[in-house]
Amino acid sequence: MKPSLKRELRKAFEAPAPTRKEEFLKKIPQTKISNLSFVMAQFEYIPKYVWGIFSFTFGIAIVCGCFMEKDVLWIISALIPFIALSILTENARSNIYLMAELEMAARFSLKSVILARMEILGVSHLLLLIFLIPLCAMYNIGTVFQVGLYILVPYMLTVFIGLCATRRIHGMESMYVCMGIAVGVSALNIFVRRIFPIIYEMEFMSIWIIGFVLLIVLVVKEMKKSIEQTEELAWNLS
Repeated sequence: MKPSLKRELRKAFEAPAPTRKEEFLKKIPQTKISNLSFVMAQFEYIPKYVWGIFSFTFGIAIVCGCFMEKDVLWIISALIPFIALSILTENARSNIYLMAELEMAARFSLKSVILARMEILGVSHLLLLIFLIPLCAMYNIGTVFQVGLYILVPYMLTVFIGLCATRRIHGMESMYVCMGIAVGVSALNIFVRRIFPIIYEMEFMSIWIIGFVLLIVLVVKEMKKSIEQTEELAWNLS
């Protein structure tokens, strides 16, 4: 929506100034909770299938490291878009189940809930990658830096395309789209590896670095837009 149109709508439907607002707010019981307790409480609301995907990828990495040493990197890089899928589904879960407007009226803002869950998943993904990248580098001729790029670029590409999609598509369709994006990036990764293996040579590292940096910038912008979108209809007592 254009900013000028937003301003005009805000003027047209502006609510009257509340009376005795402070007196009313003081009557509402507020249980204090620390930021750490709030973040930890969100663990319970992350679906079990998310941790199932983590466990599956971890198990595949262990098995491949033992029996398919040379192929472990390419298997993990093909699975990594499905790890990124958990970020997308959690970011869009309220819209998937059409509960966003109701959750915006809850005690904790939808933005705070999403950020807390993104923080949990982000730390979990980081720990997983800290394990996977050195493991893959151990069985490949590339350095840890190279292997990190080969794994992180598909991850960031999935997140970027998924965030763009979930901002525009709502309901269950957004979940199906996110799953399709993860499958598409995974298939693209396998296709490029088979058809254009030369792109993984050292002389093309500058392309991987530029692509990774560009994706970071684009993901940050999309995350900011997604957060702003949750605030457009937000209603709170502040």
